[in-house]
Amino acid sequence: MPFDLAKYPQNYTTVNQNVPIFENGFKQTVVAAQKAKTTRAQTYFDSLDALGRTQTVSAIITYGMMHSHASSVRKRPAFPKTTKVSGEYADGVYNKNLQQWFGRSNNNRMAQLNGYRGYLYNKSHLLAWSLGGDMQTHNVILGTRAQNVGTNDQRNPGGMAYTETLTRNYLSSHQDDAVAYQVIPIYVGQELVPRGTHVLVQSIDNPIKFHLNVWVFNTQAGITIP
Repeated sequence: MPFDLAKYPQNYTTVNQNVPIFENGFKQTVVAAQKAKTTRAQTYFDSLDALGRTQTVSAIITYGMMHSHASSVRKRPAFPKTTKVSGEYADGVYNKNLQQWFGRSNNNRMAQLNGYRGYLYNKSHLLAWSLGGDMQTHNVILGTRAQNVGTNDQRNPGGMAYTETLTRNYLSSHQDDAVAYQVIPIYVGQELVPRGTHVLVQSIDNPIKFHLNVWVFNTQAGITIP
């Protein structure tokens, strides 16, 4: 799907009328949870692929899981030194045995972006820390600032922050429910940086009431992503 800033100013668009279709075995997990009305927290991180690229993250998020990562409960930790992602280094080498990236020449740089001056790239969570995600490579991609938060407007969250904010708000007001949440980074060929992330979200108890199917572009207006 080509990116058009005029059409997608916050770096996302809805897909399939916002109706999610979960992929792989997680589809069966969600169906079973919805039939049983199960609200047990679950998280599944796929292994990095042969090129060292972060893959799909799937979770059943409960209010308790989310609340355990609230800023009032615990401080968000820094990324470990071992959390390096594909595309982070211009001279990056992936060690398959250690499942770690090594390099000296970082691709990140300061840039004047839309409404923000700062680093072009973020280590962007697939499952947000605020939703119960961790700080490891299997949960992080190299995402542009816009992929992560859109235009940086907290009143109108964009990028990954769009679905994250809606999910937090839903669980905060439906604390007995749980939410199925799956994020799939999409790569083209052997590219190390994903073109975008496909985010699928649905309530366990009220699947018709709360559901999302969103494509988040990993682009930045005015910047060419290598």
